[in-house]
Amino acid sequence: MKRIKKIILIMNDNSYPGREYLSKLIGYNIEVICIGSFPKISLLENDRCGGFWSPKEQSFLQNYFKFFFYKSLESKDFINHLKQKKYCIGIQGGTGILKKNIIDFFKFGIINFHPGDLPFYRGCSAPEYQYIENKKIICTAHLINEKIDSGNIIEKRTLNLDYSSYFNFRASIYPEISFFVRDLISKLMNDVSSIENSIIQNENEAKYRKYIGDDVILKLKKNF
Repeated sequence: MKRIKKIILIMNDNSYPGREYLSKLIGYNIEVICIGSFPKISLLENDRCGGFWSPKEQSFLQNYFKFFFYKSLESKDFINHLKQKKYCIGIQGGTGILKKNIIDFFKFGIINFHPGDLPFYRGCSAPEYQYIENKKIICTAHLINEKIDSGNIIEKRTLNLDYSSYFNFRASIYPEISFFVRDLISKLMNDVSSIENSIIQNENEAKYRKYIGDDVILKLKKNF
């Protein structure tokens, strides 16, 4: 049984998903890489979630994790860091697209937690499409490759969300996913067989859903 020791969460500076994940991983031996420089309050997420989502502040989380800061994903210092550390697993905590030259530094890959039932719901509006089509909101843990939401599937989980309003629906997604992150990382620390036995996505069933559109979002806000 292979055990995992060296894990890193990679996120943009002050990323809301990354901060949410870390809040459930306090006490775990995980390091954090922050990319770029961003304000601690995201106007995008506040608008989308109605101000109902406020993850733990990064300054608070720095009391529990070792943070490394780099200007960009192309930074030579960042690449050298990955070369030297030789991490086993990465967690995608909210960054730009991670390219193959970065993915290849990780022995078992980088895991993304996508709020959509892959391969049927790819793209950033997966939760909205699943809701509109009367489907359960499913999060898929998958390995990252250079394509969008198309890497091997490790595990899926149905999310227990707040459907009282669109804002509460959106605000509850990543807090719920963070429990999935914690549980899967706990399992992988003791046994990586779920990664080694990950399932290739069926491209014949795959569907990339483009952004659902401001008009639809406005209707959901009014008539959820």
